Amino acid sequence: MDRIILVAQQLAKEGKTPNTALIKARLPKNTPLPAIIQGLKLWQDNPNKQIDIPTEPSLTGASSQSVNGSIDEIINSKIALAINPLKEEINTLKVQIDTLKERIKNTSDIAMEE
Repeated sequence: MDRIILVAQQLAKEGKTPNTALIKARLPKNTPLPAIIQGLKLWQDNPNKQIDIPTEPSLTGASSQSVNGSIDEIINSKIALAINPLKEEINTLKVQIDTLKERIKNTSDIAMEE
């Protein structure tokens, strides 16, 4: 199912609206249509779902992507998928730092009053 969602994400990043035909074209031929439909529905429910990226070309659809999109687009897509969790973690850490700074300020203000 993750492969189907990955393909849908890749299509969306290429500016295409994912549909069963486009997804089926990028998957192995033995992928059943009901699985593609279910994967497409899952993608529609959560288009930004984080998925571990498979490394085998047959799982990523790399062979058809090289025909349908430029190598730069593929690389940028994979980089974006890899960087997104790091960006989220950085934002979380920034919030935690700000919270700690506020606590330190409040603690020093209380100590100065005493």
